Amino acid sequence: MNNKFTVIESTDEDKLQEMDRINKIAKLNEIWERYFFGMVMRYTEEYGTLYKLPQDKLAKVGLAGIKYICSCRDVSRENARLGIDESKTLKQNQYRFQLIDSIFGVLGCLTLRNFVTTFPIDKTYDGAKWEEKDYFYTMDVLSKMDWDKPIGRDELSELLWDYENADLRHAYIEFTTAASAILRAQTGKGIAETWCDNMGIPTFTEDKETGIMKNNRTGDIMKPIKASHIQIVK
Repeated sequence: MNNKFTVIESTDEDKLQEMDRINKIAKLNEIWERYFFGMVMRYTEEYGTLYKLPQDKLAKVGLAGIKYICSCRDVSRENARLGIDESKTLKQNQYRFQLIDSIFGVLGCLTLRNFVTTFPIDKTYDGAKWEEKDYFYTMDVLSKMDWDKPIGRDELSELLWDYENADLRHAYIEFTTAASAILRAQTGKGIAETWCDNMGIPTFTEDKETGIMKNNRTGDIMKPIKASHIQIVK
């Protein structure tokens, strides 16, 4: 059986490439952070509020903000992979939620035409085959909207559900994750658990060491079923 596997040892060159990859992620985060907050401060001093910016400057701020949030996500994911990621505090999640909400507020001031130009729709065309959203699905949604008026903050939240763009999707996940963490800190339950409770759907908590699952509503215990590789031959 040993001849089916090849053990590949990491070389010094591999380690250097890995360190270079990690450093690029951290550096990119620093670049977007400096660019985004520098732009926000400069435009706030000039216009008093970001919501009064002309469309071209709104697009720049919105794009930089989304890129910054995505770069923060990349850093967190890399830290988790390395085992050095710390759980965010309530204050940190509240800040993250408010920051992304303010960025979405800027995006809501964009006309749909400028929004699509700033965040091009992902070029995936086989959604019908796999019964999932794609370029054509998004364009069908957009065809029912006015392309030359500001989207609006509330309408933006609805649009993001149907808009196929990887950066916007990742930013919206960060937004809802922060919201869920805040709700959990306040009530003991996140968004998904709260929704399941309201719908009467049971949720379970698993003990990672034993594999035992507990019904959060009834307290019933479900023991893991161990697979048996022994068959009774009659």
